[in-house]
Amino acid sequence: MRLATLLRSGSAVWAALLLIGGLLFFSTGNTGGGIEYWESVTAQSTGLLGVISAVCGAGAAWEATRLKRGAVSTWAPSRGPLRIAAEQLAPMALLGLAGVLISLAIFSDAALLDIPGRPNLTVLAVGYSVVLSHIALGFLLGGVLPRLLGPPLMLILGYFWGFWPAALAEPAWLRHLNGQGIGECCRLDQVPAPRSLGATALFSATVITVALILIAARQGKARLVLPMAVAVTGVAASIAVAFPLGLDGEHNRDQSLLRCSGSGSGSAPQVCLWPEQYEHEDDFVRWSKEAGDKLRKAGLTPVERVEFSWRVPDRETVLIVTATSLLPSGPPACALEPGETYPGSEAASALDAWLAQVVGVEPAASSGSDEAAQLAQKVRAMPAEAQKAWFQRNLRSVLDCSQKPELSPSSYTRAARAGS
Repeated sequence: MRLATLLRSGSAVWAALLLIGGLLFFSTGNTGGGIEYWESVTAQSTGLLGVISAVCGAGAAWEATRLKRGAVSTWAPSRGPLRIAAEQLAPMALLGLAGVLISLAIFSDAALLDIPGRPNLTVLAVGYSVVLSHIALGFLLGGVLPRLLGPPLMLILGYFWGFWPAALAEPAWLRHLNGQGIGECCRLDQVPAPRSLGATALFSATVITVALILIAARQGKARLVLPMAVAVTGVAASIAVAFPLGLDGEHNRDQSLLRCSGSGSGSAPQVCLWPEQYEHEDDFVRWSKEAGDKLRKAGLTPVERVEFSWRVPDRETVLIVTATSLLPSGPPACALEPGETYPGSEAASALDAWLAQVVGVEPAASSGSDEAAQLAQKVRAMPAEAQKAWFQRNLRSVLDCSQKPELSPSSYTRAARAGS
């Protein structure tokens, strides 16, 4: 049958209208928050797979219902069941592909055209496999369920399978089977995890294979043996691939792409940038050097190397990140033990604010709470040696759960006076 005839007589037109409406609705307020980085944009576009899969699955179920009502299976067998299914589902497959590409376009930005790289084709292909699995399942269910039950069931099933697993903390591996495991990827130093993509592709391939076997098989109990074996094996393999990931759907990016340059005169910190940041290298280096100079003036030694997680720099953020790189990126291991108290959390906020002010960032723009910024201002009014002592003392409480912080500036002022 000609494609034009299929489009005119089938469900593709109403499904397209439903798909466009769904994509516009679910994308509202969920775009524009990602990094201008192709891996990030492509991964986040998978957040709309639930809409695309649900609509295409419902359309496929409708096509199967139409064939069932027309008793096509009782006609003279000039075409096999798989060929009939392929012809009837071609418009849905094209609509699903269009949906994947439209989703990418929704999350893309004009600035990406000037950025190195391209959309991650593997992510797009895996996302499309999710759509195809819903189309195959929808066609299967539409052919066996009572009249008109298949399309609404696939809408509901596709919606919940597309969005529900990502809302669960446990089991974490479940989100990697429906394509949502990479939905929050990626920072500039990350790419989508191959295991997550592999688990999704394997699960989708299992659903498609089982559906094709059942569509092509003749009636009889024996026809259930092979699809059940394929289903059990495929699902078990998918879970085995996804299980080690937990909630993490990211993978470290190739470090050879990271280009590092000194901040001048051989002094630290060394600034390391990803290809998307290369065009702004001068700004990153200049402001990082400015922060390093101010830290040394305060008696502190900057870190040897600093990286930044956004593409376009601004002075205040570069200053803050360079300065606060002196602090650990998270609480120590002892703070993560069950029932363990971490007195250093208050100190970490105060040290963040103080370091930001040391490099010249105004208290209102520095990180941390208002209380931390006000405390940092009081510390900045102390003599340089007293400030350094305050920093070193409270840094120990950040690194060691057994060390209680001593944040009061008056303690260090009295000690400085006693020493003099």
